[in-house]
Amino acid sequence: MQNNEGLSPIRIFFHNKWVILCLVIDIILIVILIGIFIWRTTKVSTIKLNIVPADSTISINGDDRYTNGQYNITPGTYNVTIAHDGLEPKTFTIDAPPHHVVSITTFLSDQNHTFNFYKLRSNYNSYLKLTEIASAENNLTTDHDSSAENFIQKFQEDYKTFTTKLPFDYNESTGYGQTLEILKNITLKANYGCRLTLCIQALAAGTNSESFINQLLEEKGFNVEDFEIEYEFF
Repeated sequence: MQNNEGLSPIRIFFHNKWVILCLVIDIILIVILIGIFIWRTTKVSTIKLNIVPADSTISINGDDRYTNGQYNITPGTYNVTIAHDGLEPKTFTIDAPPHHVVSITTFLSDQNHTFNFYKLRSNYNSYLKLTEIASAENNLTTDHDSSAENFIQKFQEDYKTFTTKLPFDYNESTGYGQTLEILKNITLKANYGCRLTLCIQALAAGTNSESFINQLLEEKGFNVEDFEIEYEFF
């Protein structure tokens, strides 16, 4: 048994092994907290991500938990990979100096830049985001990707035709002054239930000619190749 005779209460307190153990643990914790503080204070660089489609997988140095938004990072060099099912991936190597904001604004497209992904009705919100960052009037892309500019312009023109010139009817009849005979009765209207955003429903009686209906659309200013057309003949 340790002899504490002649020791002051303070010295007796610090001679207790449990007190010494607690002090050691406290010192270790303080060192850890100081290390965390120093580590956090070095994370003064920022990366801002604005990727279309928004549900793309964004991987930074192999960590794919990133989404669109702003993140504090440690200054340094980073490899960024952006991927999405059915679209061509992109990769970036960025340098993030201390106290700097580094932005990556870009989009993914399918092979040959057909942009079929953005024509789908289910992806219309992605198309709207694409117009915000990649139009000819306001191209904000980090990689200066201009491949979407013509697509956006053409889609906007087609969409204007789609919304301003539909619906319309075509009627062809004979027998004025006698019994009226309906030869062709065609209604063309927007269809909001099919695969593409630009979809037309053609309801026709008295004809089963798709080419005749296409001709009517072309005369109204539609480029039929840019639209999905559902023909229904009665």
